[in-house]
Amino acid sequence: MNRPEWTIILVGCVACLTSGALQSIGIVLLIEMVNFTAFAVAGSKLTQRVRSKAFTCLLRQEVAYFDEPENSSGALCARLSSDAMALQEMSGTRLSIIVETFSMLAFGISLGFYFSWHLTLIVCVVLPIIIAGCVLDIYLQMKVSDATGLALQCASSVDFRGEIEFDQVKFIYPSRPKTSILNNLQLTIKSGQRVALVGPSGCGKSTIAQLIERFYDVTRGQLHLDGIDIRQLNIKWIRSRLGLVSQEPVLFGMTIAKNIAYGKENISMEEIMDAANKANIHSFIQQLPEGYETNVGRKGSQMSGGEKQRIAIARILVRRPKVLILDEATSAMDSYNEQVVQEALERAQDEDPSRTSVIIAHRLSTIRSCDVICVIGKGRVMESGTHAELIQQRGVYYQ
Repeated sequence: MNRPEWTIILVGCVACLTSGALQSIGIVLLIEMVNFTAFAVAGSKLTQRVRSKAFTCLLRQEVAYFDEPENSSGALCARLSSDAMALQEMSGTRLSIIVETFSMLAFGISLGFYFSWHLTLIVCVVLPIIIAGCVLDIYLQMKVSDATGLALQCASSVDFRGEIEFDQVKFIYPSRPKTSILNNLQLTIKSGQRVALVGPSGCGKSTIAQLIERFYDVTRGQLHLDGIDIRQLNIKWIRSRLGLVSQEPVLFGMTIAKNIAYGKENISMEEIMDAANKANIHSFIQQLPEGYETNVGRKGSQMSGGEKQRIAIARILVRRPKVLILDEATSAMDSYNEQVVQEALERAQDEDPSRTSVIIAHRLSTIRSCDVICVIGKGRVMESGTHAELIQQRGVYYQ
């Protein structure tokens, strides 16, 4: 009956077919767009997080790690860039391919069971073994994580007295393998002592401080903290109990309060102000228009050398270290700033009578009141004693 209208019906059928095809194409395009966007955002966030954690990990490495050519700043930056991009690709397009593959595999297995369940069952017999292995691996990782956390908690509760002993220590910098800095160094620093290290430039004084901080490990011999080989102790635990004041203090482009509290969690403003007062910087900060909220500028550019040094001392006092290391803390200052900073350092040492102090200096005014003065030369202790005893000996120190 509708034969006369067959051409019209044909046009309608073609239109229906086209509409159905376009709808399918639209659905596919929508799914692909959602797929691409979701995995791209996830990959970008993962890359940012990995770079942050990798940078944090780099900060925990000993200094010797960066002396190797493959660990130079340029190489590390290149690796952070290339590896992060590879990780982003893996968590983006490749992950989407993996998901699609597993989806096709699941549908394929389902169809296989439908058409020939005997053959499909033989193929799938190994799946439980693979799943069991993955579950066991996750379980072992959780156990290791729990054990590590427990070990760190136990380590943090250990009473640290601050005794330091160098036992026949020899040290060579990795970047200078033919030059021996320390040669069979024998040095004992008792808890609560003030020990000064003096000697010509390049004799190994600052190297001793770096070994105590475990920026490097000894080449030969042993370095003990409270009778325990320092290599057996957790680096984070060691440095949480040490305070280092160097010749060039490191400040960050933040407020004074944040610089003092840097590295210390859950600290109150009262503690910050108390530390600043002991560091002989509180009155100066109070005179600033913004007080403790004053930004010190990039690398402390808005502060003088003495002010930066006292802020660094306040940061150390907030942590209440058991061992205080002063490495040429006043050597680059004028007489006024030296006197002010020296008073702050003396307060820092007097705050806790049981605190061990290791002082590296050239100026007599800085070291003459120390309990023991060690003269370092040729990588070992040449003389030791009080100021008066060394003067009476008329040896290297006297000269």
